[in-house]
Amino acid sequence: MQFRILRNYAIYLFTSITLLNCGSTEENSIEQTAGTVKVNGSDTLIFAELLTRDAKLSGDEFKKIQSKFRTNRNKYNKDKTDFASLLKVVEVYIYEARVTGEHPHYYSAALNTLNWMLNQESSLTKDQKFNSLFYKATVLLSQHRFNEALETGKEALELNDFNSGIYGVLVDANVEIGNYEEAVKMADKMIEIRPDLRSYSRISYLREIYGDVKGAKSAMIGAVKTGDPISEYTCWGLKTLGEIYESEGELDSAATCYEITLERRPNYPFGIAGLAKIQAKKGNTEEALKLYNEALEILPEIGFNIDVANLKMKQGKLENKEATINEIETMFKEDIESGHNMDLEYANFLYTFKDDYDAALALALKEHKNRANNIDVNKTLAFIYYGKKDIKNADKHLKVAMATGKKDAELFYLKGLIENDNKLIEKSLAMNPYQSHQFLKEKK
Repeated sequence: MQFRILRNYAIYLFTSITLLNCGSTEENSIEQTAGTVKVNGSDTLIFAELLTRDAKLSGDEFKKIQSKFRTNRNKYNKDKTDFASLLKVVEVYIYEARVTGEHPHYYSAALNTLNWMLNQESSLTKDQKFNSLFYKATVLLSQHRFNEALETGKEALELNDFNSGIYGVLVDANVEIGNYEEAVKMADKMIEIRPDLRSYSRISYLREIYGDVKGAKSAMIGAVKTGDPISEYTCWGLKTLGEIYESEGELDSAATCYEITLERRPNYPFGIAGLAKIQAKKGNTEEALKLYNEALEILPEIGFNIDVANLKMKQGKLENKEATINEIETMFKEDIESGHNMDLEYANFLYTFKDDYDAALALALKEHKNRANNIDVNKTLAFIYYGKKDIKNADKHLKVAMATGKKDAELFYLKGLIENDNKLIEKSLAMNPYQSHQFLKEKK
């Protein structure tokens, strides 16, 4: 089972934030302590510190980030009505969360600032309120708080229905809740307003959901072509294109996508981890582990840790399984305590690594209450119920997961097991011979 633990919400969250024209070019050092701003003599807004990046993620871009943060923070300190500068500080928080993986720190900082701003509603312009709601919805998506993101996005839409980015938020929220038809409507409006990296990437994902893999690849190629070649967002699109190829077992094409991301952004951790997955599927375990460790040195991504543990466990090289599991569970706890909803990801972890199907089921059902038609939620429930030998419920959730016609090889494999149909299993393995879920042995 492939884990979908990603740093910002999901594969297609491309915000409208830009880091060009970041501000002054003054000395690029920055304080590592928080500052406070007094408002009306009582209310206090605390600026979270800007954390030092890993050396491999530093460089000219981080210098611009530092300058943008410092310049806009200072502007606001001088003029407490300068909410435009405060929004630019939020942009830095959101971007740094993407790049560094320091989600608990930066997303909490962004939400605290945005909620504080929205409490000053009477002092905000219409555009400032819109952007505050837009950015808040973006962060809520990143924290997997999809229903809250949808409501916040709708509130923003009432203020501005000509902004393509807010339609992107509504696409993402509806996809995760399982409202796929509504997501298509929002995507159509988004691409009509602005056919760019963000809109094409969402079209790609929706085509994939509806079983049009060829169309999904075409749209993602179009997305990548419209983006700034060296931007993190474009490289994320390339990484996602690689994952589409990988889902079909086209490992060499996937590897090419990951390699291009590293040419454009040296030390890009998701490109390195992508190549690690390819090496693992080709049976080159030591090279895969080496690459995963290289990615982890740059970015503390929980998904990388899970991939490493999974690979070692399958190879019989997980020497201290309990300690590894405890370490990953600590990472889950940190994300959860910061406001990140990890119920679905934690459910997958529990039954995969701990064979704890009961605890996994409780978490997955909790998620199901909030997004009953979501493909990933129902896929997880189908696998959990099958592991519990509850074939009736496994089949019920499998049908929901396959309702849109998505060509997911693992779903076809499970369907073959449930229906005792070897032809379906063979079809699944022809679609993707590199599956890694725990029920592969049942076929053998």
